[in-house]
Amino acid sequence: MTGASTDVCPPPAWAWPGLLDRRPWLWLALGALLLAASQMRFGLGVLAWVAPLPFLRYRRGSSGWRAGVALGAASFVGWTLAVAKIVTAPLPIAMSVLFSAPIALVLSTPFFLVGPLRRGFGERGAALGFAALMVAGEWVLHAALPFGVWGAAGNTQLGHIDLLQLASVTGLHGVSFLVYLVAASLESVLAVPSRPQRVFALGAVAVVVAVMGVGQARLALSSASGTEQRRVAAIGTDSTVGIGPLPDAEALARVEAGLLRRTREAARAGASLIVWTEAATMVWPADEAAFQARVGEVARELGVVIVAAYVMPVAEAPLRYHNRYAMFTSEGAVAHVYDKHHPVPGEPAIAGTTPMPLYVDPGLGRLSGAICYDYDFPRLGLAHAALGVDLVALPASDWRGIDPIHTEMAAVRAIEGGQSIVRSTRFGLSAGIDPYGRLRGSLSHFDGVQRVLVMDLPHHGICTVYGAIGDVFGPGCGLFGLGALALAWLRRSRWYAARSWQTPSSPSPRALSSRRASSSGSMATRC
Repeated sequence: MTGASTDVCPPPAWAWPGLLDRRPWLWLALGALLLAASQMRFGLGVLAWVAPLPFLRYRRGSSGWRAGVALGAASFVGWTLAVAKIVTAPLPIAMSVLFSAPIALVLSTPFFLVGPLRRGFGERGAALGFAALMVAGEWVLHAALPFGVWGAAGNTQLGHIDLLQLASVTGLHGVSFLVYLVAASLESVLAVPSRPQRVFALGAVAVVVAVMGVGQARLALSSASGTEQRRVAAIGTDSTVGIGPLPDAEALARVEAGLLRRTREAARAGASLIVWTEAATMVWPADEAAFQARVGEVARELGVVIVAAYVMPVAEAPLRYHNRYAMFTSEGAVAHVYDKHHPVPGEPAIAGTTPMPLYVDPGLGRLSGAICYDYDFPRLGLAHAALGVDLVALPASDWRGIDPIHTEMAAVRAIEGGQSIVRSTRFGLSAGIDPYGRLRGSLSHFDGVQRVLVMDLPHHGICTVYGAIGDVFGPGCGLFGLGALALAWLRRSRWYAARSWQTPSSPSPRALSSRRASSSGSMATRC
């Protein structure tokens, strides 16, 4: 047939997409498996670039509420399997369902909206809109819900520090956007293998390569000249508070003695800032003043800044406590006391509400802190960037299921805000992280009993675009996606169609119908 387009090359009937299309439930099964395999602990980051593809393909060929329920169920199963990988003792396995259900609900919604986008703007517009809506969903999980950045596609790329440098401009969500865009463009090529679609997909991949190249250049330039350093330390604890019954006075005395011994050891190694782990010990309200006096005296004696983290019960049945740290100056005074702002869902801690603190030390620079799960919320890192913080003390307490991924996730906050981090971790990986997200030193809680990590970190933080403009990329993607959906609906509405036909350059529907009839008659005559 002469003149026919050769742009579209349909796959042969025996190709694997055709086999899966004949059994749509296989797309759902594949999507759930790819999601589970790419996310959370033991995640294979390379799979994240194609993980959304099966769900997109299924949605393209399905309709009706039953297909929607099936997609939602597959998403729930995939996220439950992913979260189950991080739910280890002492957490009950039921926690995987409590976490996965809201994540699946939020992050499966864009799959139902890609159809209207495709009808309104075509394949390429739909791919951009889908990526934007997925990022908006990720933003909702930490801006409006208590799940932080868990579930973000950007977290699947923690091993690619060059790609993560994009977070200094867009935050973690910029990395997620690229992951979703590549997956959507590949699915589009699979469905409509035309030249424009292939060019668009290659363009998306080229953007990823370019971002990685710029990130590598940024890292290389940061190492081109020496920077002033300061020696810091993260020390571990023997405390198991939070697991089993509350410790008695004798056990607490042993734990405190071990903490002070390690603090002195770190000071002898030259550390000028020493950070304890989250829940390093437990202090009763009546004993808090005496405890702070003892630690303050040690800080004055050694001439170091100590960040001493502890839990302070205020009720035993049911258990309620303050999860806090106190920062002691080298003169022994309490610079500030900070309560954890974002307790993990289910943690019986009283959330702190005070503004992020700041202490300026002549030898260490501008210091602040947070506690563990707090740094799964980008707005707290942004608050530190707004204060011009050079170094963040981050006492933490993990469990096997999130070790070491939780420490690696904290490194993204360092890239975003341009500050160094000392993450001292109970039951996990302690690390010193520089403003580019590089681990300058690390030590696992499970590697021996010494539990003293000493390392050097840059004296000053750096300015970042993200720190200056704030977390605008996530909500910006939401506005873009919702605006695109509204415009797609408007384009298909009768009002828009009626208005568009009234423009001087456009003929009316009646005139178009007449032209078609006339053209058809002429063609019949010629034939």
